[in-house]
Amino acid sequence: CMGGLQCTVDAECIDGRGQVIRGLYVAGEAAGGIHGNNRLGGNSLLDCVVFGRVAGKAACKYVFGAGDKFKPCPTPGEIKDLTK
Repeated sequence: CMGGLQCTVDAECIDGRGQVIRGLYVAGEAAGGIHGNNRLGGNSLLDCVVFGRVAGKAACKYVFGAGDKFKPCPTPGEIKDLTK
């Protein structure tokens, strides 16, 4: 095994007792246990992209709260809306 932190499917870190550590997320080379004990080194880029996105979305959901209660601004419908 190449090591790393254990995590849930939402990229939440898991402690030594198997409990989720709220608000702590992991992605890329730091995430372990995704491929078991036989991960090919070439899979690391895919891990970074996939779990980076998963961790980012989950972290935003955690920070914004239930129902986006703490969302700082509305999400633009399209990128061009940002230039208005």
